[in-house]
Amino acid sequence: MKHCDPEEISLLALGETPSPDDAVHLLTCDECRHRWEDLCRIADTARELHDDELLAPPPHIWAAIAEEIAEPSTVTALPARSARRLAPRIAVAAAVGVLLGGVVGVALTRPTTPATTVVASAALDPLEDYATSGAATVEVVDGTERLAVNVSDLPQTDGYFEVWLLAPDASSMIAVGTLGAGSSSSFPLPPGVSLADYPVVDISLEAYDGDPTHSAISVARGTLPA
Repeated sequence: MKHCDPEEISLLALGETPSPDDAVHLLTCDECRHRWEDLCRIADTARELHDDELLAPPPHIWAAIAEEIAEPSTVTALPARSARRLAPRIAVAAAVGVLLGGVVGVALTRPTTPATTVVASAALDPLEDYATSGAATVEVVDGTERLAVNVSDLPQTDGYFEVWLLAPDASSMIAVGTLGAGSSSSFPLPPGVSLADYPVVDISLEAYDGDPTHSAISVARGTLPA
């Protein structure tokens, strides 16, 4: 059984109408049909890409294509009419190969976005004489619970800001992490900690004094829903 020409399959994947023989063959040959379907999927991916996502092939690739097209054939010469029809097809098929290779490269290197689900959130309100406010959000990122904190109007300090989880009566607390300089940070929740037992998110102003306990100076606080 004669299979479809690989160049023809590439062109069909780009939308060219198959000849009657090729159409019948694709219906009866699993090998050629699977190749055509794979190329169709890659071509569909290419259509969905933005221009800035495509990887430009190195200059030597295009030079090699041009050289191959320009070289005189070493096989039996074709009639002039056939040669005129075949040359552009070779050029298109070669270009298709470069394009599909670039698309596959983009598909493999394109970063994936982690799956994120928000399970709870609370407003952070200012305390004492401070103007700090913001929000705290508990998110599940790829199966891991994280506490995301975003605040504004932090006071000037020579120290740093610590994020805590407090019991409702503040009788016990857990240090989650240090708030970044950009006023926005995300922390993995400590294993085994229940937000039902520690629902209060607190941001404290700390000094570089070597004391790991809470300074008793809070600038913002909020309570996550049960």
